Amino acid sequence: MRSVTLTLPPSDGGCEESVVGTFERSDVELLGRFTAAVKRLRESALLTRGMPVVTSIRWERQCGLQFICGAYSDSELHELLHVLRPLILQQEATSYHRIAALFGRRFENRRFRDDLKIWRHTFEHGQLSHLMQVSVGSIPLLHGETLKQWLYGEQYHGDEEKRANWQRVRDALTDENVRAYVINQLAGKVMAVFMLDGLAQRVLAAGEPATA
Repeated sequence: MRSVTLTLPPSDGGCEESVVGTFERSDVELLGRFTAAVKRLRESALLTRGMPVVTSIRWERQCGLQFICGAYSDSELHELLHVLRPLILQQEATSYHRIAALFGRRFENRRFRDDLKIWRHTFEHGQLSHLMQVSVGSIPLLHGETLKQWLYGEQYHGDEEKRANWQRVRDALTDENVRAYVINQLAGKVMAVFMLDGLAQRVLAAGEPATA
């Protein structure tokens, strides 16, 4: 067993709070596997050179909706999806959702769990979803279910229904917009994963308590 103390910054004019979490050996082993997976993510080509994100959204009379985002290659995307797999697929032991749930159980504090909810929103729906929503017809783009149509329809599972749903989005956007949208939503997942990795590193660095 090892204990870790977090200091939560003041909120709404309040005071700092300290919250203590106690982790079992199996928790520590799992967090070690999680941080190893995150290390592979950090070492991927796209993360090494700087992951592109949508910097602005504009409407042009001739072109319609335009997502402004840096370019990336298919090989960079495919490598990113490969190293993200153990972190974003829910059935994986090291998935974001499972690791977040572990921290939620070990740090029993309302404010901390509120922070976890914010990170989860970023993971599911992307960074821009905190500020706005953009829709294609009745389909909200800044929503986790929309990206899942692409992930599970074209990338991971080949689900025919999700592939058909994703085609509706593709038909409404240019290829450049699709690429910008996809990488921006994946960037939200990466950011949320990094937040959990910071906590995991705290736990791993704490060490086991001394014994007599």
